[in-house]
Amino acid sequence: MTRYWPIARDILTIGSPFGPRAGGFHSGQDFPAPDGTPIYACAGGTVLYLGPAAGYGEWIVIDHPAADGGGVSEYGHMWDASATGLSVGDRVEAGQLIAYVGNNGGSTGPHLHLSVMPFGYDPGAKTDPMAWLSDADFPDDFLCALDAAEQRELLDRTRAVWTQLCGPHGRGWPQLGRNADGEYRTVVDALATLPPVKQPG
Repeated sequence: MTRYWPIARDILTIGSPFGPRAGGFHSGQDFPAPDGTPIYACAGGTVLYLGPAAGYGEWIVIDHPAADGGGVSEYGHMWDASATGLSVGDRVEAGQLIAYVGNNGGSTGPHLHLSVMPFGYDPGAKTDPMAWLSDADFPDDFLCALDAAEQRELLDRTRAVWTQLCGPHGRGWPQLGRNADGEYRTVVDALATLPPVKQPG
């Protein structure tokens, strides 16, 4: 079982910690980062919640089975939680790109808010994410080897290709019609409906 920091090594900054602070209790760990910085899944699991959330603007919540270390991790303040194409019920792997840092909801600057619940989804039982990440590795060593401009170029190109294939926010293209579930088809869906190509000879 491997855990990963949610932000790449060369960008990671430790912000407001878990615990008491002026005006109340901070139930997670903040990681200040430029708007649009990639966010990675700390562990493998299933997307439990995704989308608008009070205080967070938008969030992603991942449920981690015992084989992935157990517990639940919660990522907040992104502009668009579905920007990488994730949906509720999707399986994600440890270190997988899941979102991008934003400044949404009750946020005073671009950052990721990470909360951890060790025994399933229970907002009243959050623990210090820094303890949970004590033996964590850094995600995507290949990306970390690139400078910031190279990372941005690679990620922008990847997002552009993904959008061309799957449509805006992964919701398909109206021009391609709808599938059996009534959803707009992606380019992949459309290609799958083409008749097989006959080989010569």
